[in-house]
Amino acid sequence: MDEQTVSQLLGRINDLKQLPRTGWLFAGVSAPESVAEHAFATTWVALLLAETINADWVACGLHAPLKVDHAVRLALVHDLAEALLTDLAKRTTELLGRDIKYQAEERAMTMLFADFPNGASYVDLWAEYAAGETAEAQLVRDADKLEMVHQALRYTQRGQRNLQEFWQGHQWHYAVSATLFAHLLNTADVVAIDKTNPLKGHTTER
Repeated sequence: MDEQTVSQLLGRINDLKQLPRTGWLFAGVSAPESVAEHAFATTWVALLLAETINADWVACGLHAPLKVDHAVRLALVHDLAEALLTDLAKRTTELLGRDIKYQAEERAMTMLFADFPNGASYVDLWAEYAAGETAEAQLVRDADKLEMVHQALRYTQRGQRNLQEFWQGHQWHYAVSATLFAHLLNTADVVAIDKTNPLKGHTTER
């Protein structure tokens, strides 16, 4: 791995600083957060959730404590493919199909790390997150959604409306995630969100 290889990857990572999250644009949010900002915050949410769960991992239904450093690495790569693919809107994914989106993201990750001696390990990290089968991947999936919900709360607090879709249909892998979601929901502006049954459709696996 030489300086040019590292510099090229840093350039792609920097592109994520300029790439807005498409869902917010379609919801009418002006100057929305970038993919890089989302990834940074998601990594922090994952770290905090992991440490909270590990404080009593048996009660959370785990067979062993979460690997916190591994969860952080998963969070760092979870949206990295968008450096090449860009942030595909939900409506785009629905039209293309999840399989096509997965294949495109896998190709993007492979291209990003093609010149790295340990590049396959980063592709494997992304694939683990995408599969969502390990305890750490499930944690980061919760963190990804919680960070989005928190961002929706921040936009709501500054007067943005029409963000109901970002609060709906979530399923949580950990009880602490569901608890945090309920707290965020209760903090949200009642004008913007239907609270008649706030946890309807929101289930927890642990």
